[in-house]
Amino acid sequence: MNANIMWLELVASAITVATFILAGILDWRWREIPPALWIASIIFGIFVNVLHHFSHYGNCVDTLCKYIFQFQLFQLILSLILLCVIGVLVFAIKILGGADFLAVASFTAVYPFNRLSILTYLKSNTLLQVFFFLPPILWILIMYSIIMIFLMLFNLLNNLKFYREIASLEVPLLSKILYVLFCKFMYMKEYRKKRFYYPVYVQSIVNRISFSIYEDDEEWKKKLSNVSDDSVIVVSWGIPMITFMSLAITIYVALYIIILIILQ
Repeated sequence: MNANIMWLELVASAITVATFILAGILDWRWREIPPALWIASIIFGIFVNVLHHFSHYGNCVDTLCKYIFQFQLFQLILSLILLCVIGVLVFAIKILGGADFLAVASFTAVYPFNRLSILTYLKSNTLLQVFFFLPPILWILIMYSIIMIFLMLFNLLNNLKFYREIASLEVPLLSKILYVLFCKFMYMKEYRKKRFYYPVYVQSIVNRISFSIYEDDEEWKKKLSNVSDDSVIVVSWGIPMITFMSLAITIYVALYIIILIILQ
């Protein structure tokens, strides 16, 4: 492998992980990330892929280059389709924030397709060819979904401690199921100490399934200031998507570097 390409991949991986770790910390603590962080990452990603194109395709067989180019173009199109879907969720349906879209766009800019796919074919490694068939952003979303499933299971176990309160809720069965799976039961005194939790059920005050990402959690605490500390309420957590996405990206990039070293 060309040493320059090796260094390019290592630098791209290091900067990507550092960017998302910083963004993950900001998202966890404040739920706010400067757009400049994503803009810089997107510009860097475009630069990396332009440099990769001119560095890599001059050193392989023409027929193979044509096949790999078509394969990577296919992955790029899939990545852009996923980005468009997330854009709809952000700007049309509004169930995700703008920072979530910029985070996905940033990662896609750096990894629009699997740059290592050409090496797997040169090495004739079928297992890695299968692994690299999916575009990187799809692997990130799969890993993120797995993390969310584990969080949901942990939350479910916590909610089962409130089985009496669950049984006494005066809401439709479907609402109860959604509350148990995706929301959190807690005492009001515990809620007052939390950040980024939004009430979805407080008897005689709030009765809904979800919340708007544009709500202010502190305003809700003021509205519920007269509710008894011993009251059990149902809240929904404003999940720091980018924090958990950064975890998925760190895992992916670590695997990416390991494979890069194996294939060199």
